[in-house]
Amino acid sequence: MRILISMGGIILASAIGVSVANVSAQTTAPTSSSQPADCAEVAGALPANCVIDISKMNPAGLLVDKYSYMAQPYSFYYFHHMDRLAFRTDWVRKGSDTYPLNEPTKRFSLRYAVRGANYSLDDYFRRNFVTGFLVLHDDEIVLEKYFHGADQNSRFVSQSVGKSIVSILVGAAVSDGAIKSVDDPVVKYLPYLSNSGFRDVTVKNLLQMSSSVDYSEDYTDPKSGAALIGAALLTGVPTFKNFAASIGSTATKPGTRFNYQSVNTQVLGLLLEQVTGKPLNQYAQEKLWKKVGTQSDAFFYRAKKQPDTCAFACFNATVRDYARVGLMMMRGGMLGNNRVLPPSWVHESTTPDADYLQPKPAVSNGAPAQQGYAYQWWIPYGHEGAFNAEGIYGQSIYVNPTRRVVIVQTSAWPTPLGSPALDEENSLVHEKIAHEVAP
Repeated sequence: MRILISMGGIILASAIGVSVANVSAQTTAPTSSSQPADCAEVAGALPANCVIDISKMNPAGLLVDKYSYMAQPYSFYYFHHMDRLAFRTDWVRKGSDTYPLNEPTKRFSLRYAVRGANYSLDDYFRRNFVTGFLVLHDDEIVLEKYFHGADQNSRFVSQSVGKSIVSILVGAAVSDGAIKSVDDPVVKYLPYLSNSGFRDVTVKNLLQMSSSVDYSEDYTDPKSGAALIGAALLTGVPTFKNFAASIGSTATKPGTRFNYQSVNTQVLGLLLEQVTGKPLNQYAQEKLWKKVGTQSDAFFYRAKKQPDTCAFACFNATVRDYARVGLMMMRGGMLGNNRVLPPSWVHESTTPDADYLQPKPAVSNGAPAQQGYAYQWWIPYGHEGAFNAEGIYGQSIYVNPTRRVVIVQTSAWPTPLGSPALDEENSLVHEKIAHEVAP
């Protein structure tokens, strides 16, 4: 997960982020000092002290408390077993045809240097708490690895990689005419937001994280928007519709400043269900999952009492199927004989069109390069047209059209944003792999 600096300060990437009055004041369940460092499933049984009871979690502490499926050591298991928690799962079924990926033909290895030290790929997997890793060069798998009890059939939680999935579905709805234009006001489709901070926001503002609504993505603040939307995910109170309607406005005009806010993607999900007349999982099944030839079913998760689909971070799929999504985007919206998106949408989705959305180079005082943003995709500075889907705790789909390389990484970082060192290493290794695979 990258950290971007903007006029508004630090922009935190990906979220989970419902109303303060409705957040339970439950105490955090105690943790045992004897907990293993890794809660991987052993012979079909999860160690008792690795089991999470979501009813005992502090809803506002989803991202900060130690007793949470988001926290190590629990995350090593639950990040690829979300369907084993007491959530509702909204399934996205695969089609009858699977788009083939060729198995590796030779062993791939890599060494890299970061901050004056040399490492191998095995070092990288350990240092980044990787649970799944796949490198594609066109249709050929160059490298595929799984850790912490996961395997090729495991379905990994997307975190905010799911935002890029929603962007694809918005593109499909625009292409079909269900959304007339991204310049349309949100309230044209969701009139119940007319008295909220979204009243002057367009669909494009949501896509570009420039709605300027009054919502904080601060993962460490239990009263932030990120904490409250996470509490709604856990408890179902309030509904995501009511949460969005409760968000106020700020003095900043929409469409003038980037500010990463998960509620924007949640509103896109609500909008998609309104204009298509279908639950988000069914629309994803029809417009994306069956078209890219996935090999496995996927699912969204949410509290059993939450009536609205979670759109901002709750998608789950296999690593190979995430790679097929990246491959489709790399090929301009088409995979095999099936077109998912027009090439124009793929271009718009991955091309910042305003100065405040542009990636920035590193500066002489040591500040790192800053990623740009388009339609729910991150854009690295100066990297051969590459673009990324990213989620907290180290999830990503890296797409490099120049080198024809797709890299999928699932991880269980100890904190939502990792660290500057992890971030630097993550970016460096993905780029170096692309250059090694396709010199």
